[in-house]
Amino acid sequence: MLDQKFSAELQLIEGHLRRSLEETASCPLPHLEKFWECMSYSVFSPGKRFRPLLSLLTAKALGKPYETVLPLASAVELIHTYSLIHDDLPLMDNDDMRRGKPTNHKVYGDAMALLAGDGLLTLSFFILASQPSPWIADAVQLVARAAGVDGMVGGQVLDVEAGHPDRLLLEQIHRRKTGALIQVSVEGAAALCGADPRPRQALSSYGWNLGLAFQLADDLQDFDPKKPEKVSFVTSLGEAATRERLKQASDQALSDLSGFSPEAEPLREMIRSNFERA
Repeated sequence: MLDQKFSAELQLIEGHLRRSLEETASCPLPHLEKFWECMSYSVFSPGKRFRPLLSLLTAKALGKPYETVLPLASAVELIHTYSLIHDDLPLMDNDDMRRGKPTNHKVYGDAMALLAGDGLLTLSFFILASQPSPWIADAVQLVARAAGVDGMVGGQVLDVEAGHPDRLLLEQIHRRKTGALIQVSVEGAAALCGADPRPRQALSSYGWNLGLAFQLADDLQDFDPKKPEKVSFVTSLGEAATRERLKQASDQALSDLSGFSPEAEPLREMIRSNFERA
């Protein structure tokens, strides 16, 4: 399991997230302590930390220290968390549980949950911009694009408006809604590491294909024949074709890493682990 293989990396991520909320961007006023508690409730709920782990493993593949990308890792995780808080709200998916706990709005109310998401999104850029790096502007732009209209938010809009999307639209939705943050976890890390154009492009392609593979595996894992009304790759393509598309995306991601040294083996492991969970 990833939490066993990468326990040292995950501890680094957890520590940086806590320092980010408790020290780097500490609560400015006593009256806002409940709000900070609301944000922390979702940030520190049980989670895989898949995206920030990708950032650290990208730095490793490029021979750079983890500290080079820790602010990016935390920023992307905060953006991911804000998106889950908003997704769970009654006007979106209306979910009562998340990661085995009541969703944020069930504990703190709809308004506080909405504002917690807003707070985490803006806080993520504060933390990212705190990294002293000659490539920070590039990384900020990449993250903004991945989180915004060209990425996650745009994918969410397409999902809300799609109704019953065909295969091509469904793939576009998930490449943005899910894949964009996964891709930027890798490409943003490559940018902060000052990677040359060729390896950076290869890593960007790896992230792109892993993002799609991640959603395909999710849909296979979550498919419930008793609830076929939920649109997914499985309901759109069928189980066999979804597994074949997962294999294609996974093989392409591994191919993207063919020119890298053994230091990139943990990134290859991320592909294999994702494939096996489906």
